[in-house]
Amino acid sequence: MEVVEANIGNWYIQCIPQDGARISVLRFEGKDLLTSNPSTFKAPENSYGEYENRPVYGYDDCFPTVDSCIYPPGQFPLRDHGEICWLKWKVHIAGNCLICSTDCIRPKVTFIRTLEFNRNILKWKFEVLNRSDEMIPFLHVMHAVIPLKEIHYFKLPEFGKIKNEIDSNDLDLNDADSASNYIKAIPSGEYAMILLKEINVGSVIVGYQNGLNLSMSFDIELFPTLGVWWNNSAYPEEKGLERNECAFEPVPGTCSDLSKSFNEGIYMIAQPEKSVCWEITWEIQK
Repeated sequence: MEVVEANIGNWYIQCIPQDGARISVLRFEGKDLLTSNPSTFKAPENSYGEYENRPVYGYDDCFPTVDSCIYPPGQFPLRDHGEICWLKWKVHIAGNCLICSTDCIRPKVTFIRTLEFNRNILKWKFEVLNRSDEMIPFLHVMHAVIPLKEIHYFKLPEFGKIKNEIDSNDLDLNDADSASNYIKAIPSGEYAMILLKEINVGSVIVGYQNGLNLSMSFDIELFPTLGVWWNNSAYPEEKGLERNECAFEPVPGTCSDLSKSFNEGIYMIAQPEKSVCWEITWEIQK
């Protein structure tokens, strides 16, 4: 497959247009920030959702849902991890930006992802252009997969409610420190998707073993929930297929399911024949 690559200042990036514009490599000063393409891949024998039938690594976009569900207004099925990660994209470099775009059929939008590199700052800029004459509700989740074993520490925002989305159980945790300790204590062979709801600030800090600190900043008016995927060599639950990974995901809904978030009245909207734009900032410190 074609690979678009670029060295921009302190950053190095590889992007694969035919594979949902997946970012297969993202480095700052030669140090990897994301998981890498596995040397070998075998699809699970059991069903873990369509997304697991191909390699899971690096970065791609989940739109207009993460979990497969029925699209609320149109009543048609949405794929596992959304629609656009399965599409071929247009990718090009313009100055200090990597610009990626694709046309989604259902819902009818053009999705644009622009990465703007400036010294130690990476701005992820997103645009959804509604190409229809109807309002389009959606979720968008950045699926940036980080090697769990490379995490030294992380700092979460305070929250109002917290639950494990895997088993739908509320957790008896009251603050960010207790939530961080709970997540870090998840043993090898177990995994969880923790949802921190009603967060008080749009910020997460992740410290890598290699000495880099990654600060993620986002608008809590758009993203009231933070999802933490923590997979400690446990998922998929088949011998030899378990991955070691985590992800810190701002969520513009109440959960990973657009239909449930729609019913609870928390989601993003693209008005007919108009665009909606937002951005999330990554800042690297040593």
